Amino acid sequence: MDRRGFLLEMRKAHQLKGLKPCYVMINLRLDKLYHGEYIMSIREDKLYFQKINRLFGMLRPDSDFEITITDYSYFKIEMKKARASLILYKDDGDYISMDYMIGTKESFSTEDNIERITKCFLELKLHRMEVEDGE
Repeated sequence: MDRRGFLLEMRKAHQLKGLKPCYVMINLRLDKLYHGEYIMSIREDKLYFQKINRLFGMLRPDSDFEITITDYSYFKIEMKKARASLILYKDDGDYISMDYMIGTKESFSTEDNIERITKCFLELKLHRMEVEDGE
């Protein structure tokens, strides 16, 4: 599946719920288990997660969910070898982690949009946690 082409196709068909779309991997249990690859986008104070069926190259609306950004207080980005994690934390210790690929031609738009989304977090008064080397 051509990721860039798929995003453009979904954008033209007005299928995306928010702006600044990017591909993320989620493994989260809220009211049910959310696991797999999603398109994450932002609109106002909400992050929207739309599940992707990679085999058929289409969205799976039955697995979509959203979170309210202002329910979270902190965020951080952890860099790993070929992947990074964007993690949002609540004051009570709950968190959501979103993994995404970095350093490839296909991941450039995701990396760029993650950076734009984190700027929106700062505007919504979330605090950025800095990760020191060795942590």
